[in-house]
Amino acid sequence: MSDDKTQKPVGMRRRTKILLGVSLGLNMLVIGAAGGLLFHNDGPDHFRDAAYGPYTRALSHNDRKVIGVALREEVGSFRQNLPKIRASYSELKSALTADVYDSELVHRLITEQQALGMKRYKIGQRLLLERLDAMSPQERQNFAKHLGRRRR
Repeated sequence: MSDDKTQKPVGMRRRTKILLGVSLGLNMLVIGAAGGLLFHNDGPDHFRDAAYGPYTRALSHNDRKVIGVALREEVGSFRQNLPKIRASYSELKSALTADVYDSELVHRLITEQQALGMKRYKIGQRLLLERLDAMSPQERQNFAKHLGRRRR
């Protein structure tokens, strides 16, 4: 007994909502990382990774510096990658506002953005684990002691 006049309200498809949510999350991650790099007292060249914040803070200054140098050697500095990141977001914005929605392009761009973030994340994780493996028992004790503390 359905009424032919009753139709589902026209709105965003579920997939589009999910993509926009993912895009917003990635934007916030990039903005947070950029803000942290630019406004932190140590300056933009120090190793800062939002996902590894507690671990990074627990490392000694020298360990952070060594890991940061190694990370930049492998994936480049944030500043080096910024033009590519901006271009990707600009292209995504254009694709989302185009008269004809290109689903494949939007999916590809978001997947590429995620891959760039995951590459940096995985390299950072590997470098952190390598450093932990190389620590003396006393250094690991000190790391554990500082884990979870907030820096002032």
